Amino acid sequence: MLTRAFTFMFVLLLTISASAADSKPVSYKSGDETVKGILYTPSGAGPFPGIIVIHEWWGLNDWVKEQASKLADQGYAALAVDLYRGKVAKTPDEAHEIMRGVPEDRAKRTFMLHINISCRKRM
Repeated sequence: MLTRAFTFMFVLLLTISASAADSKPVSYKSGDETVKGILYTPSGAGPFPGIIVIHEWWGLNDWVKEQASKLADQGYAALAVDLYRGKVAKTPDEAHEIMRGVPEDRAKRTFMLHINISCRKRM
């Protein structure tokens, strides 16, 4: 019985690691700024449908990265953008302050840049 349980766990671990997404940091220019993010892709050869993952007011934290990785495990190329340029909030007050410091046009400009890059790669 114990051998069967270990065998099951071993097969389960192999299955989980086989579907793990690949991730790599990416950067690109947006106006005068260099924008950074993380690109998660499924294992195997593409092309893959793409999703842009935009964090909530906490910033690009581990939970957002995990969600992007899960999307890649489901077959999508998921680009997790960092609108806060590396800052991650730990408290609601800190999140509020970081969010207030983001220039109004940054999210729109970053989003439009991602769309343009994605469209060019598909053509």
